[in-house]
Amino acid sequence: MGFVFFILFLICLLVPVFSYVIFPWLMKQAASKIKHEKNDYSKIPEWPSVTIVFSVFNEEKVIRRKLESILNSDYPKDKLQVLIGSDNSTDQTHQIIEEFIANNSNITLVKKTSRNGKLKIINELIDLTSTEHLVFTDANVFFEPMTLKALVYNLLAKDAKMVCGNILKFSPKNQGISDQEIFYMNFENQLKHHESLKYGFCVGVEGGCYAILKSHFVKVPDGFLMDDFFITLDVISKGGNVLFEPEALCYEDVNDAPMIEFKRKIRISLGNFRNLKFYKHLMFPIMKGFGFAFFSHKVLRWFTPFAIIFSFALTLLLMLFCPFFKWVALSYSLLIILPILTIFLERIKLKIPFLNALGHFILMNFALLLGYFKFISASHESSWEPPKRNV
Repeated sequence: MGFVFFILFLICLLVPVFSYVIFPWLMKQAASKIKHEKNDYSKIPEWPSVTIVFSVFNEEKVIRRKLESILNSDYPKDKLQVLIGSDNSTDQTHQIIEEFIANNSNITLVKKTSRNGKLKIINELIDLTSTEHLVFTDANVFFEPMTLKALVYNLLAKDAKMVCGNILKFSPKNQGISDQEIFYMNFENQLKHHESLKYGFCVGVEGGCYAILKSHFVKVPDGFLMDDFFITLDVISKGGNVLFEPEALCYEDVNDAPMIEFKRKIRISLGNFRNLKFYKHLMFPIMKGFGFAFFSHKVLRWFTPFAIIFSFALTLLLMLFCPFFKWVALSYSLLIILPILTIFLERIKLKIPFLNALGHFILMNFALLLGYFKFISASHESSWEPPKRNV
């Protein structure tokens, strides 16, 4: 019986190790054998009209810089439309946007007089677009001049139906959990790039910057969160390519407050489990193609909290067969206090890289767990409010 417990313990350990270490390594090795050619923008004789779509709610801190980054793009100005939906903003967001509208006829603002939520805003805005090529973004994601061309290039020259931008996180204050979040997002970007090279798709675009053909856009049903992931899975389920574009550079301020990020991760987790329920059939066949990538990159991560809890329970049983597991169980017990230590270190502005990283990992997995419990309790949470901006 002890041998069976030990095998189950190893399987539990393999869940996070495979998703966070082995699978990314496999993708890196596979991608290294594939030649990646830089974009040749001279191949495009005429750039198509593009509409940039995004929603805002009280974004006075970032909206000016956002619009400046769009207007400073290398994309032909006469082919560029900007459609903004305001979810009943109550600060200076409207006034700032209207300053830009006064000098730029290609910017349109749609104001709502009550809170609707981001998903409803986007679903309404899509009906107002008249171009086939769309770019979705967030108010706090700032474009480089070549970002739009890089995104659209993939739609034109590489037959992509959806394109993921390369969002680089930055922290103006370099405080709190910013280092951990920046490291994780850079890790995710690399993995998505390698998936894109290997398979012709990446498992989930980042909602802060992506392009899509309007003919492949699907309105996200009420009650769903994580609209970017829902749309990604819909495109892939219909056989469309979803590519990651390294040259589509843009920048986003990272949240540095552990508890704010913790609440955001709960919401993300809830949305992920809703999407998994809807698209679970895409995991099969599980040993090849998208099924393998979806299961390895996403599903295993979502169930890592359960693997950690179950492996801890197994150590308690294994203590009966091998004294060594008393120390293993003690180590697991110490993990419980790490999230508290992470929050404490953030408050006193002390960075101990290994402890900060491990504590952040445990805290975010706890958020995943709470998101799952919200999911099974049939939570109808769908309201949207952006986190505090650090710029």
